[in-house]
Amino acid sequence: MGPILVTGGTGFLGSHLVDRLLAEGRQVVVLDNGSRSSFDRCPEGVHLVQGDVRDPEAWMEVERAIGPCSLIHHLGAINGTARFDREAEAVVDVAVNGAMHAIAAAERWSARLVLASSPEAFGDNPEAMQGDRSSVFSPPSEHLRHSYGASKYIVEVLGLAAIQRGLDVRIARPCNAYGPRASGGENGQVVAMMFERAAQGRPLLVHGDGKQTRCFTWVGDVVDGLERLGRLDEAVDGSGSLTGAGFNFGSDAEVSIADLAERIAALTGAAVEHVPRGHPGDVRRRRPSAQEACDRLGWSVSTELTEGLARTWAAVQAER
Repeated sequence: MGPILVTGGTGFLGSHLVDRLLAEGRQVVVLDNGSRSSFDRCPEGVHLVQGDVRDPEAWMEVERAIGPCSLIHHLGAINGTARFDREAEAVVDVAVNGAMHAIAAAERWSARLVLASSPEAFGDNPEAMQGDRSSVFSPPSEHLRHSYGASKYIVEVLGLAAIQRGLDVRIARPCNAYGPRASGGENGQVVAMMFERAAQGRPLLVHGDGKQTRCFTWVGDVVDGLERLGRLDEAVDGSGSLTGAGFNFGSDAEVSIADLAERIAALTGAAVEHVPRGHPGDVRRRRPSAQEACDRLGWSVSTELTEGLARTWAAVQAER
């Protein structure tokens, strides 16, 4: 296999994937604009192209620097729930135009393309990823949260359209990944935000009634799924090509946000504070089925939430 490009490769998921690929002896190039990360995360031996996934010149710089890549992991996106409503135009722009440039590069290089989607691509459907694959979006007049989910839906559409032109595209849906390096702050991910507040001696915030559920998945497990999806030519169960397939990389351990806060409070000694107003468009339930990933990729979750939270808290403390 030739060089592997990881867009968003200095971010949370991307930096962990880069580490994994390097450990496997792969040649890696990263395209990132550093908007949510530090370029210092880029390890020695990795060629870093500082640029925006929407900029065709950035993609050409990758080609000039390292030549055509054989595999693209396209992870570059605007993330953070608070930003979806506030920065809707930019969220859609980066997702859709970034994916279109990734597809164009993959076609030019005859590369395999792994497109990162999201459970948010199913919108408000609480039974999505459990047999019902319908995407249901509430009207934008209510909120703009679906700028992210709807754009990821379009990313999947674009990927499947490229398959009709002969491109090898696979879809990955990381499900509520958590672990070291995740962004905290007001635009961060819930686990990282809670640990950051605990480290600062501030209470953990639970928005709304806290009964909304998620299936939090250790970053190393998600990365293992991404690596398999990019590397394997065919399914391990003999079911054939992986082109056009979409996989949910998620735990099946459903946890309410209130319960998550209590677990982190017990681990860190932080207090818990309830905020009456929830996030606009916050779906009540996200519970993925990863059976296809298990059957066709040989993937499974290896790190339970209790262990993963302890490892994340240890990493947060080590960085302070």
